[in-house]
Amino acid sequence: MNLQSFSREKLAANFESIPFAPEDRLTVAAARELFNELPISCAEACCSFIYSEEFYKRACSSLAVFGCRTEEHGRSFKRTFFEVRAAQDLLQKTMTLSRAIAENIFTLKLSACPRDFPLDDVCSQLLNLNRLDVKYDLASSISRASLDSVPRALHVSSNLVSLTMQDAFLTDNDVATVFENGSCANDTILHLNLAHNKITSSGLAVVVKKFLATPSSVLCSLDMMGNKIDSEGGSVIGLGLAENESLLSLNLRLNCLDDLGGGALLDCLLTNATLKYLNVSANNLASRSANALVNVLERNDSLSLEAVIITSNPFNKKDVEAIKSCNKCHVDVRGGSSPGRQEMFLGESLMPL
Repeated sequence: MNLQSFSREKLAANFESIPFAPEDRLTVAAARELFNELPISCAEACCSFIYSEEFYKRACSSLAVFGCRTEEHGRSFKRTFFEVRAAQDLLQKTMTLSRAIAENIFTLKLSACPRDFPLDDVCSQLLNLNRLDVKYDLASSISRASLDSVPRALHVSSNLVSLTMQDAFLTDNDVATVFENGSCANDTILHLNLAHNKITSSGLAVVVKKFLATPSSVLCSLDMMGNKIDSEGGSVIGLGLAENESLLSLNLRLNCLDDLGGGALLDCLLTNATLKYLNVSANNLASRSANALVNVLERNDSLSLEAVIITSNPFNKKDVEAIKSCNKCHVDVRGGSSPGRQEMFLGESLMPL
């Protein structure tokens, strides 16, 4: 062993207790060789001194159980290591707690959930779980590994009645993975919230097929607010509602239905007798949709609608007057209200959807 190798070995062995920035004291080649010999334990303790992607690539190999795909973590091995470690730490703490009081846990709510969090491992311990609310860290979308764990989590959660996957950057393919390709307990879920994702009409079709267009449907509320559902989606969900007898509340606020899609959706309510609350605010609806709503309110004698929110749509004065002339349910048709709040207008009060 020469002097350089001996010195490098000693520096690596003592780096955790006496850290320094190798780039400031060593040549580029010597720093690279030092990083190759640093123990993995330095990854967290000395993170502010280590910038080598090669070192963190080696550190990530110890986390292979989570996949460690850098393309899902900004293509940085360092970021990958710390995000996956955070998921592992949270999982360990959650599993420890859940094992101790598993039978008494009925609701699991995860805010800013790490993108690699394996839901199935946790849900398998919570046999009485009936409400699952997951909101992911807005810094990045849900990882492939975590997404694949969702259908398995739903499969083991046979008592689940409420599922929220909000702000998860879900796409149409993701929706298919969770609800179409996986084993989903659709015969127990009463409330489904997929608000603020990237779901288009194709993804909505999967949801409608799974939860609305089946004789065994029990879904009571569906929140698809803030997605990318266009006019085709209006027809898709309208056809699902035409025969559905379970859905009570539907929120399509802040989508892209346009007048054609809004009209198609409202036309299908002519045969619906169960929907009570409908929110189609901020969807660029106009006269076609206004006429369809008036037609439904006047002709559907079995209609159960109690409140319709159609604010922030470009109706003309004639449309507004026609809608207000119908007294069958409370309709909020204000054209200038802010689309920033999620509300249902019911009489003198505001009812959250």
